[in-house]
Amino acid sequence: MKNAHLKGRKRFNADFDDMKEETKRAPLSLHGLCIKRFRAGDDEGAIEVAVEEIMSSKVLNINLLVSDTSEYPKSHSFFSYCTDDAPSNIQDALNDMASAPSRPIREALEHLLSAFAGKPVPVDVDMNGSDNDDDDDDDSVDEQFAMGDFEDYNATSTISSLDRGKMQRDFIDVVATGYRPGILKFGADDFCLSVSVPVITLSDSIPPQALMAWDRRLLSRSQHLVLLISGLRGIYPAISSDGVYTPAAKNASVQLKFQVGLSGRYKPSELNAKEAVRKYGLVLQDAEDELRIQEEKAAAAAAFAEWDPDAEEDPTMIVPPTFTAAEEDEDDGRFDKFSLSSSFESLLDQNFLKVVQLRRKFGLGWAGAEVLHAQAEQSQMAPTDVYNAFSQSILAADKEEQKLDRNLPHDPLHNLGKSEPINLPLTAFAYLIRRITLCTRYCVVCHNKLSTEYEALKPYVCDSKLCAYQYYAHNRGPSLEYEIIHNPQTVDLLVSLTYSAAAEGVLDEPFPVGMGLRVPVPDKSSLVGPPALRPAPGAPPVDDTDTAPRREPVPDNHGLVDFDDLSSIQMRASIASMINCLPSVEDMKKHLERKVKPGKSKPKLKEVDPAVPPAAWQILRWCVGSCTAYLEPMAPDERILGLDASWKQFRFSVGAPDMEAKFKSAVSMSQKKSKNAVSYPSLYAFHGSPLRNWHSIIRHGLWYKTVANGRAYGNGVYMAKDATVSMGHYSQGNSTVWRKSKLGPNSCTAVVEAVNLPDDFVSHDPYLVVADTTWLLCRYLLVRCPSFVETPPTKSNAPQIPFVKLDPKHPTVYGSNKIQIPQPGYKINMTLSERRRELVDEPPDGPDQDIFEYVEKAGTKENAIEIDDDDGFYYDDSVMIVEQTKGKGKATAPPPTASSSKAQKTKPANDWKHDPEWVRGAIERRMPPPSESTPSSTMAVQRELKAMLKEQDNASSLKELGWYLPPDFIDDNIFSWIVEMHSFDENIPIAKDMKAQRVNSIIFEIRFPAGYPLEPPFFRILTPRFLPFIHGGGGHVTGGGSICMDLLTSDGWLPSYSMPAIIMQIKLAISNLEPRPARLAKDWNRDYSVQEALAGFKRAAQTHGWSVPLGIDRLVR
Repeated sequence: MKNAHLKGRKRFNADFDDMKEETKRAPLSLHGLCIKRFRAGDDEGAIEVAVEEIMSSKVLNINLLVSDTSEYPKSHSFFSYCTDDAPSNIQDALNDMASAPSRPIREALEHLLSAFAGKPVPVDVDMNGSDNDDDDDDDSVDEQFAMGDFEDYNATSTISSLDRGKMQRDFIDVVATGYRPGILKFGADDFCLSVSVPVITLSDSIPPQALMAWDRRLLSRSQHLVLLISGLRGIYPAISSDGVYTPAAKNASVQLKFQVGLSGRYKPSELNAKEAVRKYGLVLQDAEDELRIQEEKAAAAAAFAEWDPDAEEDPTMIVPPTFTAAEEDEDDGRFDKFSLSSSFESLLDQNFLKVVQLRRKFGLGWAGAEVLHAQAEQSQMAPTDVYNAFSQSILAADKEEQKLDRNLPHDPLHNLGKSEPINLPLTAFAYLIRRITLCTRYCVVCHNKLSTEYEALKPYVCDSKLCAYQYYAHNRGPSLEYEIIHNPQTVDLLVSLTYSAAAEGVLDEPFPVGMGLRVPVPDKSSLVGPPALRPAPGAPPVDDTDTAPRREPVPDNHGLVDFDDLSSIQMRASIASMINCLPSVEDMKKHLERKVKPGKSKPKLKEVDPAVPPAAWQILRWCVGSCTAYLEPMAPDERILGLDASWKQFRFSVGAPDMEAKFKSAVSMSQKKSKNAVSYPSLYAFHGSPLRNWHSIIRHGLWYKTVANGRAYGNGVYMAKDATVSMGHYSQGNSTVWRKSKLGPNSCTAVVEAVNLPDDFVSHDPYLVVADTTWLLCRYLLVRCPSFVETPPTKSNAPQIPFVKLDPKHPTVYGSNKIQIPQPGYKINMTLSERRRELVDEPPDGPDQDIFEYVEKAGTKENAIEIDDDDGFYYDDSVMIVEQTKGKGKATAPPPTASSSKAQKTKPANDWKHDPEWVRGAIERRMPPPSESTPSSTMAVQRELKAMLKEQDNASSLKELGWYLPPDFIDDNIFSWIVEMHSFDENIPIAKDMKAQRVNSIIFEIRFPAGYPLEPPFFRILTPRFLPFIHGGGGHVTGGGSICMDLLTSDGWLPSYSMPAIIMQIKLAISNLEPRPARLAKDWNRDYSVQEALAGFKRAAQTHGWSVPLGIDRLVR
């Protein structure tokens, strides 16, 4: 192609100019369709296209949006929508563009015209439109067609380059970090990797109320957050130490793809994983569906006529309640997406490797690398130039993140050497967990950090119109269908609040702009101006009288205009009109719960009533998706007691995810200032506001930008201790109600928890006025629904619910009645307890076990135990055992030095130090010493003990000696010793683990039998606990902490072995990195029991065929 030598924004601009010139000169024509108009849109990467049907002269207006011009033409996506009322096949073709392969502009238009016509792209056209440059990342047309058979599964490689040793080491690191790795095989060569963590563990770093607000499915049952890494094409490792693809990966055209979801197991089944990573379609409507729809409409008309023969409404608006809810599949191996899955997947697909490369090149943290990446993309400058120009702000981003009061995950790239290999699954999963923890600080579409000062409870989008369009049009936010099915009352409430705000003229920005809405021009009689608002004292006057359109809207052939061109007052009227076109939430729920046959697409909202304008469904998505608060109706047995039954109660949280932590800090501060706050940490009050204001409140929290009812007692949030005050004058019952609402709300009041320092409030009599909103937390929302009265809770249920201990100095009442308020977090705490009880540690399956048990052929290395070539490796469920022949690799004790003196030698100042308290804590729970002995065994043990102490005293450095026998822990019974092993090579994993956990030494117990020295002693670790072999451990340590070497069995033991030599052999075995290194377990501080040690030793000996010493059971009794 002409511009094949260009890339990114320059290539996009060049292709755009060429296409614009071609449209003027000789418009692109294909299958009876032609491009009549081609021009730039309002935003960067936006294109406006008019497609004309040549025979009929009908024109279709289309908007195209390029996801990122810097990635054009190889890694971008085209998002498209039609500004006209287009047929379903046109809409489907436009929707498919987002998932289509990346193509240059002209080629994309050729495919789009072919899709409109329902015909294939001619081969000559496709080839003429394709790039033929020499870029290594480009695939030829032939290669694209050759890969067609494998496209469903993101391609399978015919040449596998799998380093199982590297994968094993990476898996071990994943386990040591507290995550679960896995491999899922799709064939002889292809596979994908999984990394997971129980969702319940996320509540340790993310407030549980935030998890519930993001998606109720996260804590609805016991499940795991799973990351699937596919597109490896049989290659591992796929990335090098600098974060770029390895040569083998490039040759195999590896393109990593990430899937984020939930599974009942630590990884989904292979079938479900395969379905998750492949690309497939569903059967759409067929003749059977059309027949069903006709029958349903007829039944609806008959039922409607029977209910109200004189009514004038369209009977097709009524959906008869005859549908049966589809049953959920209970397969634990399912892989289910949740509301944020698509956002995190696009983040990982588009940014992960680029950010890793920047971290490795410039030595940055995650935050700094993300800022560098974003600025390089926006400026189209080289990363090095951007870093040199903006290094101060880039480094500041890392420092800012380090100061965050968030429990961020382990960073695998921190302090990783430049040449050290990257652990792909661990790094990707750690990055995912970090972004989940911080997701409310970033746009869920473009993934850049939000610039707003207000941090919401739920993740949302930035101010970009392109982001808003993708968020709603491509369902990047919460699943509207899921909310309608599982939380219909909340959806009903949100729509009702939006309608009230729009109909009464107070709905404020942000409006649903950038979504491509096409709406009728609102009738002038429906335009309602906002009520007069008074500004806060000292603030400028409030002016909300915008009546002029942004630009004069021009109706199309259907009388529709671009919503974005309307004035604010017209937008409000249009939103109210669109909401009135919607069916009831109850009817939507019944439709979505209809059963469908396997292979058929699930019911869609737009099928409820085809007469509903497309813009109305988008407005519905906006009503639900823009709500950044947590709202959930409360069951009758968990509601506030003492209120009128017409007030429906919702759990209500709004604000940043760390708002609870900030509030607790404020409470702690108050308890230092007030003795009353120690007994009553907080007080409860009510905040009332007209119904029309609650659309804004549930999105921004309690604020006081404008004044609706005056501020006689100062600036701040006004609250009353008597609910009737807030529910009466301040709530102002509303008559403007969405006519399809089942709830029919007419007023709202919030129950607010406040820090109990009323003397520090702006005012505390007669109203509580609080200026510092971090001192307030919305706990419950009371919604008055006169036509929806629920049965009040009975007193018999009250003892089951923990209630708040209210401050008698500031009683919270409902008129003359006392009320009882449930503890705000008790329901979530119950859920967390259930999830923790359900947590099961599932053993690895066969393919994972194969990776853990894989053994590389080890060559002879310095400080390694010598192994014959024919020595075998044997496995039990806890340990890997290395076979050794008699005498092979054995060492004799060094003779005492001739210059040994009676006085102990002075040790270096920086020498290893014995910690008596560390040892004392470990040996408090050890078994009593052996009770059997003989004169000869006593003499032999005494001789060895004397030699050990002498060698220890004569050592110039305990650090060089590597072990320590503490004399102060030698008992009267010398048949049980305590020995510390320490000072490992600081570069090996076990030494790093010990340093990280501040473990001073590995504490051994050595138990001597009555037959010593003819029989071997029994070695076992008291503490710390090692990572078992089944989870990737090594070092000849069994799952019970005993030492598994043949020299400690009847077959390998020789009476001439000295104890110092044996201890050094064990230390060498633990230090040996081949075939895998020893690591500390996650629960390293849990002591081993002697029964565990004996069972592990016997199991290993039986597996290997070694003879267990006689009387070993009596030795450990």
